This record gives sequence, structure tokens and C-alpha cells, in this order.
Amino acid sequence: MKYALLGGDERSVILRRLLIADGHEVACFAIEKAATGETSAKAAVTGADCIILPLPCTRDGLLNAPLSSTKHYIADLLDSIAPGTLVCAGKTQDIASECESRSLPLYDYFAREDFAVLNADLTALGAVELILRSCKTTIRNRKILICGFGRIGKLLALKLIALGAKVTVTARSSEQLAWATCLGCETRALTKRADERFDYAINTIPEPIFGIEYLKSLEGATLIELASSPYGFSQEDAAKLNLELVLAPGLPGICTPTSAGEIVRDVIYRIMEESK
Repeated sequence: MKYALLGGDERSVILRRLLIADGHEVACFAIEKAATGETSAKAAVTGADCIILPLPCTRDGLLNAPLSSTKHYIADLLDSIAPGTLVCAGKTQDIASECESRSLPLYDYFAREDFAVLNADLTALGAVELILRSCKTTIRNRKILICGFGRIGKLLALKLIALGAKVTVTARSSEQLAWATCLGCETRALTKRADERFDYAINTIPEPIFGIEYLKSLEGATLIELASSPYGFSQEDAAKLNLELVLAPGLPGICTPTSAGEIVRDVIYRIMEESK
């Protein structure tokens, strides 16, 4: 079977190696900095059974290709793919209509629950690594606020509690707060000002809902932003208050690229099987 990998970060490099190890033919485009045996976009996609785009697949209308020295317009790349060819990508809202107009069946692996849970686990692991690097001590007895209690928030809380942290969760729904309570966390309503000092405040909500007055109550805490843009913590407000803010989107591809590549490979195989 032939796969074409277009763009992406270290995860794509790992994915290429894994697919080749499984006996597949793999052609690459727009990851030339990784010395993967580049070819043209047309040559890469010709005869491919599946086109694999990165997560996220685009940034500002361009292929997400940090390992390429050239900008690549996604529309031009899609034009080179034969109608009917399976396209797998992460966060596909920007290319859905483009693929439909070109008769390209599109599967968003990021939207799948199996991928989302495993990817969230890697994100949580990456967040723990960030904290350990930052504090240079154990996490035991560190007071940590988690904003949002979806997949990432739950998995992160479990890991931090296991390491001895004192975890507080702020979340939207009573259901999420109930889960947090059952997992051993303290809880507070979303955006209610902190009435205690935290060592770290970690946001998982991709909405700008924490204003400057809320951030004032986090004085002394290191802010870690796990959500994608638009972020929950304002960079401008954090700077005004001299709060340390660490932007940390895409942790799986940074901290655990091999595991991240394995997750993509496995879900692609499942998509291929299900699409038969």
C-alpha cells in the first residue's frame, strides 16, 4: 500500500518510519528538512492509497509544514490528488469544502474519540514534564489549578494526584466538578477568583474566558497554556501582571513524538479498514 505524507512535524517523520517498517511504500513532500527523500507533490500523491496531512492540517490557508523551507498552499496540493483518493488529516474544518469539491473523501482523525483520548494522555504527560523542568523538584505538595475538565484535564489531574500534587479544578459544568471531586480534587466554579495561592495554573479551555481580574488572583503562579488559539489565558494581560506564561500547544509532537506517531499510524489503519 502506498501512503503520501504531506507536511507535518516530527510526528510525520516518525510516522514515515513506522509505515515503512510495516512494509508500506511511503512518499513525502514538504518535510525536506528531515531528509526523508523528498519528491514533488504530484509524484508523492500519484498512485497513493491514502494521503496523510498533519495535525492541524493547515495554518492560515497554508499546509502546516514546519519542516519545509517553502510555503505550500493547501488548495494547490489538493488539486494534485486524484478524485476518490482517501485523505486523512487533523482538524479538517478549513479543507472540508475544498475536499468535497474535488471528490476527495476526507477523514478527520483528530475528531475520533480513540485518537482524542490517547492524544490527550500524551498532552497530559507533556504538561507534567513541563512542570518538572520548571520547578526542578518533585511535584509532591505543589498546589496546581486545572482550568477545564475534559479529556486532558481529567488525565492530567490523575497524573498530578498520583505524584502527590494538591489539585484544584475549575470547570463549567456540575458534572465536570462532580468528576473532579470523585477523583480527589478540590473544585471551584469556572472563573471564580482564586482565593489561595497556586504554584501552577494550567488551562485546557480554548476560549479567552479568564480576564485580567481573574489573572490578578493567580499572582505568583506559573501559567501553562495547553489549549490552542484562542487561548484561555491572555498573553497581553499576563505580561501586564508580570505573570510567567508558557504557551504549550502540540505537546505530543514535542515531548513524545514516537508515541504520537504510533497513535496516528494506528488510527489511520483503523480508518483504512473502516472505509473499505
